[in-house]
Amino acid sequence: MPETATETLGPAATESYDNLRGECGLIPTDFLGAVVLDGDDRKGWLQGQATNDLRSFTPGTASSFCFCQPTGQIEAVCDIWAMPDKFILTTARETVDNVLRRVEHMVVLEDVRARDITGEVKILSVQGPTATSVLTDRLNLPKLDAGPIDLDGVEVWALRSNRTGMGGWDLIVPAGETSLITKLSKGIPKIHAPAAEAARLEAGVPLWGKDVTHKTLPPELGAGFEAKHVSYSKGCYTGQEVLMRIHSRGHTNRCWVGLIGDRPLEAGASITYARKPEVGAVTSAAFSPDYGYIAAAMVRNEAAAEGEMVTVETSRGPVEAEVRSMPILRFD
Repeated sequence: MPETATETLGPAATESYDNLRGECGLIPTDFLGAVVLDGDDRKGWLQGQATNDLRSFTPGTASSFCFCQPTGQIEAVCDIWAMPDKFILTTARETVDNVLRRVEHMVVLEDVRARDITGEVKILSVQGPTATSVLTDRLNLPKLDAGPIDLDGVEVWALRSNRTGMGGWDLIVPAGETSLITKLSKGIPKIHAPAAEAARLEAGVPLWGKDVTHKTLPPELGAGFEAKHVSYSKGCYTGQEVLMRIHSRGHTNRCWVGLIGDRPLEAGASITYARKPEVGAVTSAAFSPDYGYIAAAMVRNEAAAEGEMVTVETSRGPVEAEVRSMPILRFD
């Protein structure tokens, strides 16, 4: 059956959404994998592979980038943080192997190593506007974007992140430290998955396997994603020639956008526009207490402009929806 937005979130999930938007909460992280990159040449090697410019990537800072195929399509979307002696990288679990293969195949003489730590750690992602103040009461957060913290003799990595649009932190804790994980989580509400999904879509954060696949080009994910993940002023990297050609031309043929409908939307539904059939398809759908029925869709450029009206051909019948540039979440 198609994945359809629910009629509402229900009382518990709505409260969960309100916590995430007004205070903070622990979002699900089972979709995330984690990799450690170390070795003396890790920064220079990564600069020649990542889509973003990492020249100013120094201990305590964070960045985001893609690993791309030579033809420009995405192999992994990554967030990365610099520790004094290593880099911590998170990506979708499905793309961890792509990261490891990139290191295995592209490291020649450089001193660079990659290790999958997904099964060794627990990622506690505390998201929302009060995340920093809530966590400050229980640990000494780094002044910059990343740093190691000693808690009861255990090293915890604190990484500033923004996974739902209002900021937060990822705490990476050894999986065996169950009492410490319980202590860090105590009093912070767990966010229901439907509420976290609504917030993710509002924030314009694409999810691997739904909104982005191995066929997606970084510029197709919209101007906000491109600005955060791609530099057009750095040197060469795998896929750079294709992305520079697209940048010089000024656009791709399609774009990932938000949709707001008057009835439930569903992933996989085709989209028509101005009597043109199949101008795109919905990639994710959710119900938002603030915006109603929302979705993300990959559509052709003629239907991608802010404010355009499209028709989503759901299994329940056609639904009219307004196009929004990502992110849907606005602060003005």
